[in-house]
This record gives sequence, C-alpha cells and structure tokens, in this order.
Amino acid sequence: MPRGVPAVDLICGGQEVDSRSVSDMLRATTLLLLSLASIMPAVAAPRFAVVRITEIYQNLTSTQTMLLELQKDRTEILKDERAVHLRNVLDELKQLQTQLQAKRDAPVDDSLRKLAQQYEIKRQEGQTLQEEFQVFDAEKRKEINRKMVTTMRATLTKIDETARTIAREQGFDGAFDSSANSNTGVPILLYVKNAPDITKDVVARLQDAGEPSSAPAANPAPLPGAAPTAPGAETTPQP
Repeated sequence: MPRGVPAVDLICGGQEVDSRSVSDMLRATTLLLLSLASIMPAVAAPRFAVVRITEIYQNLTSTQTMLLELQKDRTEILKDERAVHLRNVLDELKQLQTQLQAKRDAPVDDSLRKLAQQYEIKRQEGQTLQEEFQVFDAEKRKEINRKMVTTMRATLTKIDETARTIAREQGFDGAFDSSANSNTGVPILLYVKNAPDITKDVVARLQDAGEPSSAPAANPAPLPGAAPTAPGAETTPQP
C-alpha cells in the first residue's frame, strides 16, 4: 500500500468515504453474490449403477443348455470309432505285454520270438492310432470351442445391450460390471459406495425378451474357458 494513502481511498478510487459507507458496499456486494448463486442452476453429481454380468450369464437357461451340449459334444469324442479302436488295440497290447513278462526268464525259442514280434506290431499299430486320434481330438475341440465362443459372445452382447438400455432409461450417467476381473484376477471395480444395482432389472428385461433365468445357485456353473479340455483326454491310454 502506498504510504500516505488511506485504505479507504484505495478501495473507493480516491473518493472520500467513511468506514460506514465501505461496510455498506461490502454488504451489498455479498448480498449480490448470494443472490446470483441462488439463481444459478445446480450441477448434479454423476450417477452410476452397477450390474453383475457374470451372475446374469451363469444363471441364464440358455447358458445351462449350452454347457450341457458342450459336455455332450466332448463325451462324443471318446465314443468315436477311432477312440474305440485305439482302446481295443491298447488292451491287446497290454495282454501281450503280460505274456512277455511271464516268459521273461524262459529260454528264447520260436514261440517267444513270435510273441515279441506280435507285441512290436501291435505297439506300432497303437502308436499310429494314437497319433490319428490326437489329430481328430484336436480338430473336434477347436470346433467345440468355436461353437462355445460364438454362443457366449452373442449372449454377453445381449446382456450388455440390455444393461446399457436400462441404465440409460433410469437416468444413470454410467454403469459398471461389478463382477468383472482383470487378466490377473483382480476385480476391475475395487470399491463402490451405495451404488444402485440394476442386475434384477436386467434379468427381468431378458426374461421378457425370451431369455429365462434360473434361481441363483450356491455354486453357479463356471464360465467356460477359451480352450476347454475334453473330459477324459488327460487319461487317454498311451501305447
């Protein structure tokens, strides 16, 4: 503040006013600001909702039906004639091996040589059949996986679109999948406080659209992975 210039002069542009006038001006300014604040439109905070996509997907009747069909398709692989033939050859190979083990201390003669020759022929046949079945098994699994991914993607798209529509209709600014996890298994949505859950609304809308849902189970069926293993594949006998 310049020396010799009263504060009142600085506030009032050099005009001579007393402190009472300054107080009245400040009071009037405050009242004006409060009036402006009262008539300005209030900006509402964003509203967000959550939805449990995984739970909805697991409990859909169509999902349960798909899982049963996939299980049936995988079981059919082991009923294929290639698998049946392979198991029969491996059983014969096991019997020949038992016979050879029983004669391991016997002197080598024509019958033992013939038995060893039969075993080797059967072993090679089993190995060839095993390789053929592995190729067939791999192709069938790819076919099953393509079917699973196509069906799963279509169902999740329908759930996603339904959730978006309901969130928009109810005036929310956004909706988050509270059941989603990252690639490391960590939940994507770590914390949410009192966010409205529209899961039941989505389920009801899907039912109206012809997608019935079963009651939530204590242990809901897991989501199928990208590359399921055919049941029993890990126990397929090796020649």
